[in-house]
Amino acid sequence: MEPTDTPFIEMLVDLSTYLNDDIVANRGLQERIGTELGAGRLVIIRNAFKDAFAEKMYACLDSFAGWRLYEDYSDDHFHYRHHNIYDHATEPPELGMCREIFDSRPTRGLIERLSGRECSGRTVLSSSWYMPGDYSLPHTDRVGPGASERRQVAFVWHLTKGWDVRWGGDLFWCPAGHYLTPTFNTLNVFNVDSDSMHFVTPVSPHAQSKRLAINGWWTGPDAAGMPRRARHAPSQLAADVEAV
Repeated sequence: MEPTDTPFIEMLVDLSTYLNDDIVANRGLQERIGTELGAGRLVIIRNAFKDAFAEKMYACLDSFAGWRLYEDYSDDHFHYRHHNIYDHATEPPELGMCREIFDSRPTRGLIERLSGRECSGRTVLSSSWYMPGDYSLPHTDRVGPGASERRQVAFVWHLTKGWDVRWGGDLFWCPAGHYLTPTFNTLNVFNVDSDSMHFVTPVSPHAQSKRLAINGWWTGPDAAGMPRRARHAPSQLAADVEAV
C-alpha cells in the first residue's frame, strides 16, 4: 500500500464517514453531546447513520440464521436472556466490517473527544436479537477491578423496524426513569459509571417484528471516571438528538 492511500483507508473506517451529515458538520452539537455525556446522561441520536449504511446492517442481521441464546441466572440480582452473535468466525461479513469501523483509530479519537474518556483499548461489538421472552435485569455495564480493559463508553444502535410500544423491549434508563422504545437507526450512547443503571424490559410473546441492535463498548486501560448525577429533565440538543 502506498503512503498516500492511508488517508483514504482511514476514511473508510472512520465513523464520521457513516454518521448523518447534520451531526458531523455541527461542531456545536458535538460539544453539547460531550457535555451531556460528561454529566452522566444518556444521549439519544435518531437517524444517526446514513440510510445506506443502516439498511445494509439491518439486512445482514435480519437474514442471519445463526443466532444463539445466551442466558444466566447465577447472580442474585442480575439475570438475562437474549440472542446474540458473538462468534466472529460465523458472523456476517458486514458485522465484521462494522466492528472495524467502530474500532478504528479515527473513530476512537472521535469518541474520546466526545466522552472525555480514554478509549485506547479494543472496541467490543456484537449484535443482539431480543426475541419474545428475552430481557436483561438492571446493570451498569461496569466490569470488575481485575479487568485489563475497562468499559468506558457504551453504545446501542437500534435497527428495529415497525416496533409497537406494546411489545415491550424498551431500554429503560434508570437515572432519569425514561423508557426508550427501539426505533430504526437510533444510536444510544452513555459513559459507563457506577450509576449508569439500565435494563431491557421483556419482549412480549405478541411481538411481530425483530428487536435488532448492534451494541458494545469502547474500552480503555484506566478506571472509568467518577459518576456524576444526571439532570432528570430531558434536554433537546437538536431535532433528532436528545439527552435524558
